[in-house]
Order: sequence, then C-alpha cells, then structure tokens
Amino acid sequence: MNEGFFLVEIEDVETGAIIEEPGKRGKMIITAFDRIAQPCVRFDSKDIIEWADYNCACGRTYRIAKGGVVGRSDDITKVKGVLLAPSAIEEVVRSFKELGDEFEVIVTKKGDIDDIALKIEIRPEHEAAKEGILGRLKDELRVKTNLGYKIEVHPFGALPRYDVKAKRFKDLRDKH
Repeated sequence: MNEGFFLVEIEDVETGAIIEEPGKRGKMIITAFDRIAQPCVRFDSKDIIEWADYNCACGRTYRIAKGGVVGRSDDITKVKGVLLAPSAIEEVVRSFKELGDEFEVIVTKKGDIDDIALKIEIRPEHEAAKEGILGRLKDELRVKTNLGYKIEVHPFGALPRYDVKAKRFKDLRDKH
C-alpha cells in the first residue's frame, strides 16, 4: 500500500471495527490524500484483504496486503457460523493440478444445520491417487476456510462448462 497517497484501513465485516493487527481479514476502506476536486473519503472498496506480518524485502516500510485482494465482501456468506468467501474455495481447488478446471459448491440446510457440498472432477491420469487427493483437499479446505465439506467426485467433463461468468457457488438455503 502506498501510504504516502492513501490511508488504507481494514474494517471487520461483521462489527465494523478497524483491524490493525496482521492475520485478520476484513474490508479495505480507502481515503485518498491526492484528490482535491472530488475527495475520496473512507471509500468502501468491498475488497477483502489482510495485513501481512512481514515487511517488504526491498526495505519499504509501508504495510503489505498479504496475498493482495483475497475476496469480495459482497460475495461473503455465513455457513455453519463461519464467514465464507467462495474465492477461498476456488483458490484451494485450483491449487490441485490433479483436479479439473470445473467445480461447484452447493450450500443447503437440513433442519438447523448447514450442509456444504463440493463437486469436483479428478483428471483421468490421476484417478489412481483419488483417496490421497481427497484427503489433501479436505485438509487444505479445513485450513483455509475452517469448514468441513462433503466432497463429490464426478467423471471428468461431467460438471457444467460456462461460456460467460461461471456460477460455481450455489446457496440453496431458504432465506426466510
């Protein structure tokens, strides 16, 4: 962050409190110091960032957003009492070279309990390592999102392909 030109704050998504310490994610709120004719004061970018707990190797003293923008606050939803950014799931799935490019996340409610299913495809050349892949995937998802998933493996090429914007996250819970 170029703190010579911008005041960047991280605001807790639920409480609105300002987050100063590294390791906690929140909405990026920006105030631009270089705008005169049309000031930009406390602009809510709706981007989710997290302060890094390290300094830049170049010696710069400005704070760093760890991993850049990691999600959007308008995409975040609460599942099993945990704030979930679908982009976090995508990041984990895409980090596995053994998996296909397509996946779907479906959130449903059974009674008072949220249920989250992840539909994936394993590339044909990695089918033999399926159990190991699923174990690693479950572990990575638990670490990244603090949630457990029911993982469904579908034949390669069976999940829908999208031409324009993909709708991979489906929240089917009744909102009433």
